Amino acid sequence: MSSTFFEKIEQPLMKVAAWIEANKYISAIRRSFVMMMPYIMVGSIFLMIAAFPLPAYQEFMSNTFGENWGDIITIPLSATFEIMAVFIAFLVAQQLAKQLKLDDITVGFWSLIAFLILTPFGQITDVGAAIPLTWLGSRGMFVAILVGFYTAGMFKLFIDRKIYIQMPDGVPPEVIKSFQAIVPGLGIVTIVLIVRLLIANTPYTTLHNLIYTVIALPLVALGTSFMGAMLTVIAISILWSVGINSGSLVNGFVRPFWLENQAQNLAAIQAGEPIPHIVTEQFFDILWMGGSGATLSLLLAIFLFARSNHVRSIGVLSLAPGIFNINEPILFGLPVILNPVMLIPFNVVPVVFVITQYIAMSIGLVAKPIGVMFPWPTPALISGFLTVGGISGALLQLFNLVLGALIYLPFLRIIDKASTLNEEKARIAEEVVEKTI
Repeated sequence: MSSTFFEKIEQPLMKVAAWIEANKYISAIRRSFVMMMPYIMVGSIFLMIAAFPLPAYQEFMSNTFGENWGDIITIPLSATFEIMAVFIAFLVAQQLAKQLKLDDITVGFWSLIAFLILTPFGQITDVGAAIPLTWLGSRGMFVAILVGFYTAGMFKLFIDRKIYIQMPDGVPPEVIKSFQAIVPGLGIVTIVLIVRLLIANTPYTTLHNLIYTVIALPLVALGTSFMGAMLTVIAISILWSVGINSGSLVNGFVRPFWLENQAQNLAAIQAGEPIPHIVTEQFFDILWMGGSGATLSLLLAIFLFARSNHVRSIGVLSLAPGIFNINEPILFGLPVILNPVMLIPFNVVPVVFVITQYIAMSIGLVAKPIGVMFPWPTPALISGFLTVGGISGALLQLFNLVLGALIYLPFLRIIDKASTLNEEKARIAEEVVEKTI
C-alpha cells in the first residue's frame, strides 16, 4: 500500500464525499437525526435507570416504589424513542425546506400532517380512534423520511410556479405566508389522501406496511448484517484515509437501519424477552475507541513501546482528547492520515474489531446491545458497559484495546525508528555546529 495508491483514490473519494455533503436530501436526513439525538439520549437514560442489570438494585427499587415502578420510569422513553417517526417527519421536511429557501416551519407542519394522514387509525371503543405506536416509532421512519421529501418537493413546486393565493401589498408578512401555504397544503394533503385510499385496496392496506415490507426490511437486514457492519467500518476508514471526516457521512445513510434494530432490542428488554439484534449504532460506538481507526489502541502502543521524543510527545498531547474519542491530534500529528505505513493498521483494526465483537456477541460470550444511547465522547470501558448493560461490554473493549495495540505495534515501530533516527541525526548536526562555533 503506497502513497501512489492513495493519491489515485483520493480524488474519486473526494468527489463522492463532496456530492454526499452537498446533497440536500442526505443532508436533511443527517441533520434531522443529529437534532433528535439529545431527546433519544434522555429517553435512554430513563431506560437505563429502569433496566440496570443488578438484582439488588431491581429489588430495592421494587420494594421502594412498587412492582410497576419500571413502567412509570420508562414513560419518557415512550415520549421520545417510540414516537420518533413523528418528529422525523417534521424535521426532514423542515431541514430540506430550509435548504430550498422555503418557509421551513410551515413545510414541516404540512409534512407532519401528511404523515399522520398516511398512518392508519385504529378504533378503540372507550377512547375513540387511536394511532398505533407501531408506526410512530422506528418502523415508521422510512415513511416519515419519504413524506418529508415529498412535502418539501411539492411545496417548492407550487411556490416556484406561483400556484398560491396572492395577497395585496401592505399585508403583514405572517399573513402572506399563511395564505401562501393554503393551496400547496391542499395539494399535498389531497395527494396523500388519495394514496392512502388506493393502498387500502391492496394486500398491504397501508403505505407504512408496503414500505416496511418491500423496502425497509430488506435494507435493514442488509445494513445491519455482519457484512453490513464490515462495509460500514471499511467505508469510514477508507474515507478517513484521505482526510475526509466520514463518520457523519456514512452514518447518515445507515442510522435509520440501526434505529430499527435498537427499537426492537428495547422492546425485547421491556417484554423480558431475549435481545434479537447485534448490530445497532452502539455496536459501532464501542468499536471506535479513541475515534475512527480505534486510535486509542495506537496511543496505548505509543505509551508502552515508543522511544522517539516526537512520537511520545504526540501521544501525550493526543491522550486526553483520545480518551473522549477525539483523534484529530494523533491522526494529523503523528501523522496517520496520508501516511502509507500507518494507514494499514488504521484500516485493519476496525475490521478486526467487527469480527471479534460480532463473534463474541453471537456466541453469548458478550451481551448484545440493549439499545441505550449515549454521547459519542463517552470513554471506552464506560461505553462498553452502557452498551450491553453489564461488565462483559467493558471487558470486550479491554480485549480489543490490547488486540488493536498489538496490530498497530509493528507499524508504529517503523515510524518510531525513523523518527528516532532523524532525531539522532539532528542532535549530531547540532553538536557539529556547536563545535564549529
